[in-house]
Amino acid sequence: MTNINTSDEFPYEGRCAKALKELKECPQLDVSEANFGSITEPLDDADDIFESLAEWHELPLDSEVRKNFFRFNEIEAYWCSSHPDSEMIGEFSLTHLYGSVEEKHMDDIWEGNDDWERELYGELRIFDDTPRSGTGRMATLRATPGTTNPEIWFFDMRAGAMEMDLDYRTYLDTLLITKGAIGWQYLFCDEGYGHPGFTPLADGLKEMLDTFPRLFPDYDYSELQARLRERM
Repeated sequence: MTNINTSDEFPYEGRCAKALKELKECPQLDVSEANFGSITEPLDDADDIFESLAEWHELPLDSEVRKNFFRFNEIEAYWCSSHPDSEMIGEFSLTHLYGSVEEKHMDDIWEGNDDWERELYGELRIFDDTPRSGTGRMATLRATPGTTNPEIWFFDMRAGAMEMDLDYRTYLDTLLITKGAIGWQYLFCDEGYGHPGFTPLADGLKEMLDTFPRLFPDYDYSELQARLRERM
């Protein structure tokens, strides 16, 4: 990971840099990617971004969303366990908030099978994806006109879209705790063991929550462990 010009004005950037450094320095993980993208004008001006989202996209987003604003066009990581028998793998590919709303429309990829899905997908904007592993799993925010703190929906091509029990800020916070372990989002969805999307990922999530408290002791995994127990 190259030297990154993060800013104290945007504390999430520093927290991301710490998480990526932790990945790179962990001998139990093989890390293929742990990088920041670029910063370009006008995406570096938070005031202008939020004003534009309100004016041009009818999204008057509140301070909770703003607290985890980052200026980079993308932040990404891709890793797996160095143990040959491990089920643990992780990836995230975060897109700048404005880029997500402006360019990453779910209905450009999936049209939906009925009127309800087509309406939903027409409002979903992808902000976290898995392009390297190609798992077909991604996180989206629902850009309903007038919303101040958008719903977060997880999409799995095996199961469709599922609303998550968290908001945008909490999603980004939890991403740093899980390091993007594949399927961690299911811990905030209603689906549990027996569900075609969750079940193949259960062993990897269990391994992550057994292992990460030792590998990354600065983070609290107790809520995630409790959520996994509820779903097993």
